[in-house]
Amino acid sequence: MDAALQTQMTIAALVCSGAALFFSLIAAFPGLKVVLAAVRDGVLWFALFLVLGGVAFVVWQQVQQTKLAPPTSLAGGQASRLP
Repeated sequence: MDAALQTQMTIAALVCSGAALFFSLIAAFPGLKVVLAAVRDGVLWFALFLVLGGVAFVVWQQVQQTKLAPPTSLAGGQASRLP
């Protein structure tokens, strides 16, 4: 994952967490408690989706890089270093 995408995903997760905190604070009002709790839970699930999606993407990239990397052997690596 490149740095720009990681930054965007981190900011999105922080915004979602902040929104969840905001709705948690507002949920203290008895009349809106059920509605705001549902919105808060939806925001938290979305933040979890973003975080797990980012982790899965990083793992997928590592697997792809491992598949594409040429196999290296100890003898081949040392032979290329000889003058």
